[in-house]
Amino acid sequence: MSKPENHPHILIYTDGSCHGNPGPGGYAATLRRIAADGSELKCHRVFGLEPKNTTNIRMEMTAVAKALEQLKSDEPLPIVIRPDLELIVRTTTDYLPTWLTNGWRKSDGKPVKNRDLWERIVAAGEGKPITWEWVRGHTGDPRNEQVDRLAAEQMELARLKAASLIS
Repeated sequence: MSKPENHPHILIYTDGSCHGNPGPGGYAATLRRIAADGSELKCHRVFGLEPKNTTNIRMEMTAVAKALEQLKSDEPLPIVIRPDLELIVRTTTDYLPTWLTNGWRKSDGKPVKNRDLWERIVAAGEGKPITWEWVRGHTGDPRNEQVDRLAAEQMELARLKAASLIS
């Protein structure tokens, strides 16, 4: 298959943020429909918060799951997902197939952490042509910076909500 960048595709950026890790957290994703010439046809933002103890990993995974869940089940366009958490890319490309074969157990026999979110990601991505690309955070990529800011805003709202300062 040709690189998605040379054809119409969906480009997803994700980020998660947490105060305390564990602590209150926020997540964000942008979904962009990109034309063959690279122009952006449409952009949709997905974001939210968790006021109870969570982690930045769970928040980034939630962003990925929520983004994929926004797409139609029969989405034909190639999808490029760019999280700034390298763990997500490594896991989806290297570990996930083994975990599925081993009944959600790692090679050491221990249960997979965050299985609930991995199951959501697998279910939402099933049958879709997905390419995973890690993007280094905080290096000036404007699309990564956008989801970073939005996730941080959500984390701050979660922190305030956890402190009962807002309802």
